[in-house]
Amino acid sequence: MSFLLRAALVIGTLSYFALREGRQAPPALPPVPASVPDLAQALPAAWNAVPPEARERVAREGLAELSRRLSVPPSQDTLAEADRRPAWRGAEGR
Repeated sequence: MSFLLRAALVIGTLSYFALREGRQAPPALPPVPASVPDLAQALPAAWNAVPPEARERVAREGLAELSRRLSVPPSQDTLAEADRRPAWRGAEGR
């Protein structure tokens, strides 16, 4: 019985503080400095800064991985190899 009373006291106290803190306004986010470029403009610029050989290799490897993942249907089998082995029944009978 004392466990239930203590649990009710702790839950009630935490709920009280959660409600009390919920009334306060959340802190405002700091403004983004003007020197930070827009992401839509920064990504193409970063991609163009990569050497052409590296861009080709990244594109080739990405396409290969994508085609490999799309060509193999997802397996419905979730058993591991250890799950397939027969259950161990202890030491052999004497």
